[in-house]
Amino acid sequence: MAEIILPTSTAPGARPGEGSGRLINAYAEKLDAGARKTFARRRVPGLRLLATTDFIGCRGMHFYNGNLYVAQAERLVRVNKVGALFVVTDIGDLPGEGRVMFARNNKAPVNDLLCLTENDVYVIDPDLAPESLDDGDLPQAISLDFIDGYFVFGIRDGRFFTSGINDTTISALDFAKAESRPGGIYRAIVFGQLLYLCGLSTIEVWQNSGNPTGSPFSRAAVIPRGVAGTYAIGGAEYGFSALIFVGDDNGVYRLDGGYQPVKVSTPDLDRLIEAVADKETIDVTVSVTSGHMWATVTGPTFSWVYELATGFWHERQSYMSNRWRAVCSCQAFGGWVVGDRETGKVWLIDANEATEGGDPLTQTIISLPAHDFPNRTAVPRADFDVIVGQGLVAGQQPIETDPVCMISWSDDGGNSFGTPLKRQLGRLAEHKRTVTVNRTGTTTRYGRVWKIEVADPVFCSWLGGSMDASPRAK
Repeated sequence: MAEIILPTSTAPGARPGEGSGRLINAYAEKLDAGARKTFARRRVPGLRLLATTDFIGCRGMHFYNGNLYVAQAERLVRVNKVGALFVVTDIGDLPGEGRVMFARNNKAPVNDLLCLTENDVYVIDPDLAPESLDDGDLPQAISLDFIDGYFVFGIRDGRFFTSGINDTTISALDFAKAESRPGGIYRAIVFGQLLYLCGLSTIEVWQNSGNPTGSPFSRAAVIPRGVAGTYAIGGAEYGFSALIFVGDDNGVYRLDGGYQPVKVSTPDLDRLIEAVADKETIDVTVSVTSGHMWATVTGPTFSWVYELATGFWHERQSYMSNRWRAVCSCQAFGGWVVGDRETGKVWLIDANEATEGGDPLTQTIISLPAHDFPNRTAVPRADFDVIVGQGLVAGQQPIETDPVCMISWSDDGGNSFGTPLKRQLGRLAEHKRTVTVNRTGTTTRYGRVWKIEVADPVFCSWLGGSMDASPRAK
């Protein structure tokens, strides 16, 4: 008898053939002491459709006073909840197709809301088309944020300008500059009570020192680590507890405040990031569901998700894609809302949703290898420890009422897998259902790697498994 070990984190620094496990659209959640296993592997939260607009993609979003502002290609729309429905209103032109940033101040009785695009800064009103700020004292900014009553505009050459207190006016003299290293900055981002000027090789930390002239901020420290790009950092959104950023060395770092970032990425993710030619195409999207804080690092060909509580990683892939469709995020309507990279859809991240707007969200678990190198092993039977009997009484036939899983295996270290076998997961209350495969042949010296796939949209929790193992000659 040999244990089938399911991973808790995807690809811990190894490649197929070296003994790595993978979690795709699945994550490991720790169970209480005394449970059958230490961790359960569950499906990632799905996407529930909130609204559909007439425009393409998502450039950025902001929620304030019941209004969800969504910037899309050349357009700004507003989403409001009216009763049980979500209503979309086209506000007007927002020139450009690149990412945008929103920020608002504490002006009374009505806050000022600004939106920074690749070409201009716009004043946002819920009922009027965006209007240019049209301030000749402000150079074209690359980032926008708010702290202590000030709008903060980051400039690529390393400067940052501050507005008047709870105002939109900018003086040509109200600026300071990050000068610890040459190269300028990608982003000026606020986290806690500090302003982080994120450059190519350093992050300067500034704090409000109340300077009477020029910028009210003074430099407090320099972190010897840069960021990969303007949108390769996230976590400053309300309700999130850490900054997660892609560094200038292609690693991913966590900063809980202060001056000490901690590297959290694995070598496999570092290699994926290293292979991205244009680091400006990398973005970090954060969200919170059911007590889990997620930070998703997405490049042109991948999306890897880091969970803050456990430090584990998993991969995320949307249907017919090798990366997650979601981009941008904010807290809204009692949850976390994201946009769509390719369509006009606006999504609510929902831990109780097992699809992405009806598209399959296939939970895939690839085990660590069970081996007795250099011996071969005959495997007449394998049993999987999974929570069964979770089909629905009323649901889509048969994927919700009589769900199944697909099980396949590899004898070359996970480089290739055979034809999957279908196994029932049990209709509602069929708690005695077993998930078993028989007569699976003899392994090579590299042992046996198992792959489990569940596309049917029901609750599914995998704990582990075991396989009968009879040693054979080398």
